Amino acid sequence: MNTMPVPFRKMLYSVFFLLVLPLLLVFWAEKTETFVTCPPVESREGGIFLMVLGGGMMFWAMGLLILKGKGLPLNAFPPKKLVKTGPYRLLRHPIYWGFGVLLAGYFIFTGSASGLWLVTPLTLLGMVALVLGYEGIELKKRFPEGDLTPLFEWQAGKDKPARGKKAAGLLVILLLLGLTNFLAFRGLGSGHMDSPGDLSIWSPWWNFLCLLPVLITPDILRARTNLRQWIRWGASSLLLGLFCMLICEPFLGVPLYYPTSGLLTVPIYLLFISLYSAFLNTRRPILYASLAVIPFLILLAQYLPDFFLYLLFGALITGTVLNAERLWEFTRSLSEKLANSWREWVFGPVRVINHGFYVGAGAFLGILFTGMLAGEGYSWGLLAFAVTVVVFSALWAQIIEGSEKLKRPFGFYGALVGILFASLLVWWLGYDPWVLIGVISVCMPWVQGIGRMRCLINGCCHGKRTDNPHLGIRYNHPRSRVGNISGMSGELLHPTPLYSMVWLFPVGFVLLALWEGGAAPNFIFGLYLILNGIGRFVEEAYRGEVQTPLIRGLRLYQWTAVLSVLVGIVFTLFRVEAPVMEPNFGWKIVLAALLGGAFLVFAMGVDFPNSNRRFSRLV
Repeated sequence: MNTMPVPFRKMLYSVFFLLVLPLLLVFWAEKTETFVTCPPVESREGGIFLMVLGGGMMFWAMGLLILKGKGLPLNAFPPKKLVKTGPYRLLRHPIYWGFGVLLAGYFIFTGSASGLWLVTPLTLLGMVALVLGYEGIELKKRFPEGDLTPLFEWQAGKDKPARGKKAAGLLVILLLLGLTNFLAFRGLGSGHMDSPGDLSIWSPWWNFLCLLPVLITPDILRARTNLRQWIRWGASSLLLGLFCMLICEPFLGVPLYYPTSGLLTVPIYLLFISLYSAFLNTRRPILYASLAVIPFLILLAQYLPDFFLYLLFGALITGTVLNAERLWEFTRSLSEKLANSWREWVFGPVRVINHGFYVGAGAFLGILFTGMLAGEGYSWGLLAFAVTVVVFSALWAQIIEGSEKLKRPFGFYGALVGILFASLLVWWLGYDPWVLIGVISVCMPWVQGIGRMRCLINGCCHGKRTDNPHLGIRYNHPRSRVGNISGMSGELLHPTPLYSMVWLFPVGFVLLALWEGGAAPNFIFGLYLILNGIGRFVEEAYRGEVQTPLIRGLRLYQWTAVLSVLVGIVFTLFRVEAPVMEPNFGWKIVLAALLGGAFLVFAMGVDFPNSNRRFSRLV
């Protein structure tokens, strides 16, 4: 029981988040400055403006929580009343928005590349995870009847006229457009995105002609639902397009973003989405479509060599965004079928369960891919590393979750502990452990994602109850842990293994891009721990396993996710120079991958159902 006086606890809490945490972020940026290759952005005037804007919003919102909310802007001492005035009328979490702007402004003021391109984005992701994984949930519990929809988040069910919201909606798109352009051309971009042809004469006209349909689209939209849909589609396309450009351009060697580089240059997919949104609402689609014809003619007239690739890229982004709900429904339905696809075969005292083949396939592909990155000489080191990590994941889970019903569980964070011992083992065997840590970090998100298919079938890592039929899935198979242990068979549950897969898939591409860019292996491993921890914190908030304990309002694995982030930060503070490798392909890699896959199939898919010993039964 905590005997510390409440006022003293409030003071410590405030000092940490208002003083210690910002100083630690500045320290982190200083220590990683030499690792970040993105160009710094330095502007005293711009930095001061952003710091004043962000700091003003943050302290204004804090003051309202104290005066009107009758509480403190601290998670441990939340306000008693719901505040909906001031910045809370515009944004749901203005303190976090303000701190993000303040942080970016400071690093622009000081010209810190690491602060702007590493620390600030990861801090923003951390704040989003805190909202999705804790604050947002607690806010709904404290104010179940309160209207939590600010100006920029209008409810989809309100079919009111969009007149008073059109300017705000356009502002959101233009701000996000400027931000993504800034990231593409000034910071994270590869620097080869200028047009291959001589479009310097046409660039101002191209910018204006592409921007014009975007500017007039809100005026055509009649209802708030239409405006909200356009904003959601437009924002999603800008973020998805930026991510794909950053990941794909270094490998393709051709520009995928735009032929020019102004802050209000419109990517082709935003133009497509604006046209489509307008077509759904205008009575004169031919007149509106004519606004988009001239930009395409300009590009064709200048013979842009990559025009058709650029067009295809835009069409793919547009199609993905417009069909996001259908893609989600297909994926959700498929995951539900997988969750009820348990199959088993008994051969005397031995039972083989089909979910083991998924982790076996993940291990096979993981070792195969990492072996190709590191070279054939690391084949047996990768196999030893993988086996050691699995053994420690089993030992960890025995301590945390082992019981009469769970004779052989596995735990992810035990695997992270096992990395330390696996590193010592491969070092003793004569391999460079940092090479193995680096390449395994690259492929680990995808291996985890494939392994989550086993979680769906086995029923482990399952979600808590939800009343949204478009979100949840039902586990009905009698062998599933959902019914055997949690007693939730047939109920609508959050598909948390699917949430994990959706997050891990892009994380793997980020780490692969860093590896191809020559990042230090410890830096890649640190980012893996950070990004994995951020996603796991949110995922755990929606998990419903009864055997996982709660500690001070958070599930155990949310605390371990926080620890994962902190350890990851530590790994980014120093540099390890890995030796020059020669990536190649050989039969040793294939053999090691087959042996590793077979070991995982046995460990997680083969058991002894008639035995009652430790590690004997999987179910």
